[in-house]
Amino acid sequence: MTDGAGPAEVVRSVARWVGVGVAVGVAASAGLLAVTSPRGATDTAFALGALVFGFGVTAWSGAIGLGESVERMQEYRDGESEWTQAGARRAFAVLTWTGFGWVIGSVAASIVAVGV
Repeated sequence: MTDGAGPAEVVRSVARWVGVGVAVGVAASAGLLAVTSPRGATDTAFALGALVFGFGVTAWSGAIGLGESVERMQEYRDGESEWTQAGARRAFAVLTWTGFGWVIGSVAASIVAVGV
């Protein structure tokens, strides 16, 4: 996400993925209203968003820590995978920022649906 990108480009990318996450968080909260109470819907949406956020952070740090080793192993095995450390970091950064936005969206939906 930041490889060779300027600060403005990074901010736009982060804002885009956080915005997507907010939309998903609000939509998940609204969708869950069909099967549970407003508090249950927003709590569940929050938990799902936190799960995505946590997975993104964990996988991103793993890609940073193990990325070079995985790339070398693929070279050693003559693997045809196009996996790269930079690509993995970008993918997991997307998950991280989307999960963060999802959490924010579910909190906003909770404030609207349940109150403060």
